Amino acid sequence: MKRMAEITAGRNQLTFDIVIQAAPEDVWAAVATSEGTQATLFGCTMQSTFEPGARIEFRGQGADGDNTLHVYGFVRSYEPNHEFAYEQHAAPAYDPHHETNYCDMHFRILPEGETTRLILTCDWTARNAGYEHAKATYPESDYMDGIKKFAESR
Repeated sequence: MKRMAEITAGRNQLTFDIVIQAAPEDVWAAVATSEGTQATLFGCTMQSTFEPGARIEFRGQGADGDNTLHVYGFVRSYEPNHEFAYEQHAAPAYDPHHETNYCDMHFRILPEGETTRLILTCDWTARNAGYEHAKATYPESDYMDGIKKFAESR
């Protein structure tokens, strides 16, 4: 797995580039369906219409019960089996500055013969604690490993 980190114009960016032994549809299912997010994001389901500009929410077990809001944001692009991008904010319960602290999540899915390349670029606002958390284990990523495992098991 190739992983790169860089700082871009006052923002913090991590890029993950991984080849997965699965079809693009299976990689897509891991990143853009509730079944996939439940397996890769602590049991959270994903809710949205997926139209550009639409709100996206990740909900699951938490302090407010089974439907606790953990992450929310806004869809930037959604092209099934190819590209998915959204602005991601920690829920207000996790970050008092949730409106101004966010991460741009950009998934690109590229077929390569019998495999699929997944490139995930995460671009955090300056002073976003999420970046420091991700960077602490970088270049490892339990999230990317979970996506790979889910897609390859389909």
